[in-house]
Amino acid sequence: MTTDPFSLSVPGGWRISIETDVDDSSGRVIYESPDEDYRVVITEFARGLALYWWVDIFASAGGEWHRREVGLGDSFRDTDAVAAAAQDALDGLTQRTRSLETLLED
Repeated sequence: MTTDPFSLSVPGGWRISIETDVDDSSGRVIYESPDEDYRVVITEFARGLALYWWVDIFASAGGEWHRREVGLGDSFRDTDAVAAAAQDALDGLTQRTRSLETLLED
């Protein structure tokens, strides 16, 4: 199992993977839902000597990933702020999924 570098409270069944691109000075932490329908992605990138992150949500459709929300706020420069934004995204997707399941059960 991959260790979560942001120490988020990841919902049960979600998978974590880490991708790095040394040539591009960037990396991604990907949180993927159990049904492989959603991803929350934290992208880390460097500009000059500064390190930045942004958070995006992707949904799978037709075998391809489509960005659903771009940059939950501005680029982040603080790891606590990016972790909070990613946690909010995970919590929102988990609540939305539960709401959909409840509707389908009724």
